[in-house]
Amino acid sequence: MKKLFSFSILLLLLVTACKNDTEKKIETSEDSKTSEIKTLQLTTGTIEANQFEICQENDCPKVELKYLVAEGEHSERINQQNEAYLIEIFNSTPDSSSAETLDEAAKKFIKEYFNFKNEFPESPATYEAEVTQEELVKNDSLLTYKTKFYLFTGGAHGYGATRFLNFNPKTGNRLTNAQLFSDETAFTEFAEQKFRVQYEITSESINSKGFFFEDDVYKLPENIAITNDEVILIYNPYEAASYAQGQLELVINKTEVEQFLNY
Repeated sequence: MKKLFSFSILLLLLVTACKNDTEKKIETSEDSKTSEIKTLQLTTGTIEANQFEICQENDCPKVELKYLVAEGEHSERINQQNEAYLIEIFNSTPDSSSAETLDEAAKKFIKEYFNFKNEFPESPATYEAEVTQEELVKNDSLLTYKTKFYLFTGGAHGYGATRFLNFNPKTGNRLTNAQLFSDETAFTEFAEQKFRVQYEITSESINSKGFFFEDDVYKLPENIAITNDEVILIYNPYEAASYAQGQLELVINKTEVEQFLNY
């Protein structure tokens, strides 16, 4: 009898342990899935001219868009801001885009092309829109997209540029350039000295080598990125120099300016 009782107790303990172990595994699995959902992941979305009905039977301009799509925590807010940002790129075309989605912006671009061809049927000029995005920085405190684009709508030449879009992944909010720095004034002074060395500007005015900073005063560019090792400053054509001078890029070692940065 005692042996039977002892065996029953042992069996009960084994069953309870197995049950608890199974529950723990289920909880761990569910926690893991939840963590995966919350962790921000980036995939690529594409838009091409041949996906639109009008381009099935007509020769359309080249339209190739490859853009980042966030999934996970705060992804909806990030995607909304990024889409608005990409739509804004089309505002450099003759008719500013009033589209609410990137699909609409691409359709409007194609429509503008056909309007142009109807008005100037003999013109050999065509339209072209290329946009590519890539992840430049992704960590707990900073998410940075690098966007390169080129638009051509006739004329002497098209326009291409490189832009950075910075987000706080903890909130999904877009960061301004000012928010990247703990001391923007000190960083600007440091960057100016680097700029002067790179373009061999000594004691002369900042515009003495053909640049056209407003009021002859150096200023930071619109596009700034902070990576693990560098701070990248990009002046796109017409921002600080002529189109012929192309894109100006200033790269600063992060260790030299860490005291001025928030990231």
